Amino acid sequence: MKVFRDYAELNEKLLQGFTVAEVLIGINAEGSGVSIELERQVDNVTIGVDIVYDPAETAPLVISQEYVKHID
Repeated sequence: MKVFRDYAELNEKLLQGFTVAEVLIGINAEGSGVSIELERQVDNVTIGVDIVYDPAETAPLVISQEYVKHID
């Protein structure tokens, strides 16, 4: 499992194999935030990572830890 403590640690190799599952635009009151949901398949498990950009927040870019989205 990959743990992303800070977006500065992130590079393209850590996200290899993930595809974009959903993009939501205008997620904050100002309509300027973006949420990107990534996922990848490992055997019968779908793993997800969420990336949220909200320029109105103190920490505008947040990348979640990997999490289990679905088990077939």
